[in-house]
Amino acid sequence: MKGKVLLAGGGEAEDSLLLDKKFAHWVGPDGKVLYWPFARIDSQTFESCRAWFTETFAPLNLRNITMWSSLTDHRAAELDEFEAVFIGGGNAYGLLAKLLKSGFDQFLIRYVKNGGIVYGGSAGAVILGRDIQSVSHLDPNEINLAETRCLDLAAGYAVWVHYQPKDDKLIRKYIKERYHSVIAISERSGVVIDDTGIQAVGYEPAYIFDNFGKHEI
Repeated sequence: MKGKVLLAGGGEAEDSLLLDKKFAHWVGPDGKVLYWPFARIDSQTFESCRAWFTETFAPLNLRNITMWSSLTDHRAAELDEFEAVFIGGGNAYGLLAKLLKSGFDQFLIRYVKNGGIVYGGSAGAVILGRDIQSVSHLDPNEINLAETRCLDLAAGYAVWVHYQPKDDKLIRKYIKERYHSVIAISERSGVVIDDTGIQAVGYEPAYIFDNFGKHEI
């Protein structure tokens, strides 16, 4: 994989600051960022999402920001205009359904494999993992999405966001049922994945859960 993937656990801006700085460094002050807020169900919140994104990243010298409120009428080739794509939080099932319907799941996979940078926060991080059922304890599947496979850009792991130690039992149950190892990320932690491997970037540890136990990254 030539590209870079950043996964945030879903906290506030102050919780993800170290990961945000890594993202801003990779993109560079002249880089163009594409922001996808449409994991949010209520489209009326999109402008507040834009304001949040600008307030968060302008101090880090990321100001060249384009926001798509949907994937309708957009094409794969447009991704090549951007150094990075940022996928915000909301409902992971709804987000994955929109990517699958539009074909942007495959477009984004190619984008990363060709060297692009993708940052997923909360639901955005989940869909970059292997399997969406890692979020079934948090997000309602009100659309009855049958597909559980995600984009698998997280080194083969499912992504568990908003992680707390009390989730350990749920994670072990998930691994037993789904046969997928897990990257668990708290609201104050983050993970970056590139061709050098997996690194934790945050104020708290991130963990890998597999058949052999729990391991700090």
